[in-house]
Amino acid sequence: MKFTLKSYRDLGRCSMGTLLDEFDTEKDKVIENGKEVPIRSVEDLFPYLWQSPGIAFHSEGKNVSEFWCKGTHWHHDFDGCIPAYEKQIKRLEKKVEKATDPKKKEHYQNELSFCKEQIVHLKAMIERMDNEMEQLKKKLIKENS
Repeated sequence: MKFTLKSYRDLGRCSMGTLLDEFDTEKDKVIENGKEVPIRSVEDLFPYLWQSPGIAFHSEGKNVSEFWCKGTHWHHDFDGCIPAYEKQIKRLEKKVEKATDPKKKEHYQNELSFCKEQIVHLKAMIERMDNEMEQLKKKLIKENS
């Protein structure tokens, strides 16, 4: 079975679907944790299209992409940053509270503001990319129906 990927965009990083114009189940394989993933519809590709495989090879017109999990490159990269910034914010709030030196207090407040802004930006970026991906999924489903 062949699935076209004309509507696909990688949303910022070379991913499994970036260089594929189509996915042909006769020639292309997806492996997750050592087991081949059956691809029966374009929707079966969605957990893998927006991430880079851990291992991939292309030989004699065949492609194999192996993954350790499902997901997207932006969630893999940035989901862990939000709790890390939240933890840093708690530490900085204590430092601001305890600081007696005005220069140090200002420095901690600036760091605190930066961390809070980073969380806002990360959440907005993740939400925007999730929304864009959902729109692309709809286009891919439509072009393959």
